[in-house]
This record gives sequence, structure tokens and C-alpha cells, in this order.
Amino acid sequence: MSSNEFFPVLAPGFVLRKLESPYIYNIPDDELYELDDEAFFFLKKCDGGTPLSNLILDIGEDREAIDYMLSEGIIQMQEIPQIREIRAEQSAVPSLRYLLLSITNKCNLACRHCYLEKGNKEIEIDMFERAVSQFENMGGLKLMITGGEPFLHSGFWKLMEILASYELRTVVLSNGTLIGEKQAEELSEYVDEVQVSIDGIRAHDLLRGRGTYDKAMRGISNLQSFDIPVSIATMVHRYNMEEFEEMQRLFSDLNILSWGVDVPCATGNLKDNPDYIPDNEEAALFLKYGFGAGTHESSGDYTCGSHLCAVSSDGTVSKCGFFEDNQVGNVNDLKAAWAKVCRDYLWTLDKLDCRDCKIIRDCRGGCRFRAKQYRGILAPDPILCHANRVLTFL
Repeated sequence: MSSNEFFPVLAPGFVLRKLESPYIYNIPDDELYELDDEAFFFLKKCDGGTPLSNLILDIGEDREAIDYMLSEGIIQMQEIPQIREIRAEQSAVPSLRYLLLSITNKCNLACRHCYLEKGNKEIEIDMFERAVSQFENMGGLKLMITGGEPFLHSGFWKLMEILASYELRTVVLSNGTLIGEKQAEELSEYVDEVQVSIDGIRAHDLLRGRGTYDKAMRGISNLQSFDIPVSIATMVHRYNMEEFEEMQRLFSDLNILSWGVDVPCATGNLKDNPDYIPDNEEAALFLKYGFGAGTHESSGDYTCGSHLCAVSSDGTVSKCGFFEDNQVGNVNDLKAAWAKVCRDYLWTLDKLDCRDCKIIRDCRGGCRFRAKQYRGILAPDPILCHANRVLTFL
């Protein structure tokens, strides 16, 4: 069969993005690959309606590149043209890649370290869709649905149905206690990942309430029984420090996608439970634990979170959940709100007090909220200074 009888198309699960540079994003595997201009323009024409012979004329006789894309599953060949719309408009710089979208502040738990205000708010359906649509149009990659406890939104499954029409990686952040078999089965149709909070083994219940560890672990089991990738988030507190080795063995045996470990900021409920607040120097030792990719990485010369912002259940936008009281706009104009985040809450490394540190490009100054609590918004993050044994700035 001659080559012009085939119509290359970008495979399902792959999207083109023109961020700071051209990229292709593998949604199911959460992998982002930088492209050269030639590969980007070639893939942009793989819309399922352009014959392969025309594309070969465009790029020359480089069949090896085409064979590679086929072998990697990036493109597929169709015998009958079926058009797939491929959009890859230039994103803002820095690009907004990750959106933390709180759909409700309702929660079934009262965790001792929670920094969010608990209540009865939930995002309206049309506001949710405006946020998601703008995020995708801005070149977004990963949408993180959070709360409160997101399953308590009265229209949760309607929101999931809306997301099915968008080309984004969907991650639900949950305490795991409400995920039964039925919920897991339904979720398998909509999400790419569920992140569950596990803050110790025996110590988990101290922080989140009696019986919550067993319920959360059942939730994880239910998710995995329907082949939903599960990640875990753990906060270091004074009563779980002896359990990290045990958690590492457990999470490895469970084939967890990734394990993120962080130290909570002394705000919200944690200020009323000071006995749970770990010593900075001691807590920093536990950042060596964890595995897999994170979502708050920065690029270029920017500080922490150069590609992330947060939307609250009332539609207001902030740098992240910790800066919820410092609103920069709302989802009626996410692009304008993101521009204000970049202008008012994102700094280049040369503006930090620790700009001359030898590892500044690795740690990027750490968490700006912890720095603000410590010595000011441009100060170093004391947790990362201890973790990296850089004590000059403490």
C-alpha cells in the first residue's frame, strides 16, 4: 500500500503544548518532552487529515523520525481520514502548567494540621468549566481537583463528566476515606491519578481521627483494584517520625506511583496544635524520603511554583493554597490572574536573600510561605536549608 494512503494522527493521550519551548505531553504517563521546531510543526500537522506523502515532502526523507514516533506510540496511521483538532497556541511566560482547583471547602475530617478554612462552599458548575477551559487554552497540563474533600461536592460526578471533554491530566486529591468500590469504579472512567494523604501508620489517626488510616488504606485498595494510579502525600509531624522506614517499605510494596513528603507550615489548625509541629532541623531529615515526580517544579530563573496557581471554591485565584488570603483575581479571567501571580508572587532567584547560596538553583529558595513565616517573603526556607545542610542563612 502506498504511503499517501495513510493519514498520520497524534495518538490519544498526547497533546502538543507551546510553553517556553515546544513540548509534547504524555497525559497518561505524566511525561513532558521538549521538541525542536521541526518535530513540533510536523506533529501539529498530524491531524488525521493530511496524507503522509505530503508530510514527507514537508520534512524531507527523514523516515527514521516517523518510525520512531510510531514505535513510541506518539502518532498512529489511519487509512481513512478522521480529523483531530490540534491546538498549540503560545502560552504565557512563565507558563501555567498546573492548576490546583478546590471544588469545595466541605470536609468529613478535622485534621490537626489543616490550613484551610472549613465550611459549606462549593464551586458552581459553570465557574468550574470556565476555569478548566481557560486553563487548557493557556497550555495547561495537569489539573488537581482538591477541597476540602472533593467527593463532598454535591455535583462531583457532573464535574467529572465535564472534564472528559478536555485534554488535561486529571488528579483528584483526597483523604481517601470516602472511596468505596463503587466510587473507585466510576472514577476509573475519568481520572488519571488519585492522590491520598497518609500521614503515618499508627500516627495517621492521631492527626486525622480514629479509624481514618484503615479507611484511607481501603480507599487505596479500591482504587488499585480498578487500575487507577495512586500517589501518596505525607506531612512530617512530631508523632510519625519513627514510621518513615515502615512507610517506605509499605508504599514500595503497594506499587504507589509517587510518594511526596513535606513539612507542614505552622498555620491554620496547626497553630492550635503546637505539639504536632516538628523542630525544623529534625523535620528536614525526613525530606530524603519519598519517590516519583512532583508538581511544583520551577524552570528558568524563578523561585518555587513558577508554573502553579490555585483556585478556591468561590472562584478566587491565588499563588497557592497557603496564599489564599492574598487573592489576585478570579476565574472570570484566569489569564489576568495568572499575570498578577507572576508579577506579585513570583521572583527571580537574584531577588532572594540567599541568592549567593551555592545550591540556589536546586532548591530555588524553597517554600515562599515558610520563608515569609520565618524572616520574610524573600528569606530562605529554613526547612530546605537544614535538609541541604546549608546553614549560612539560618
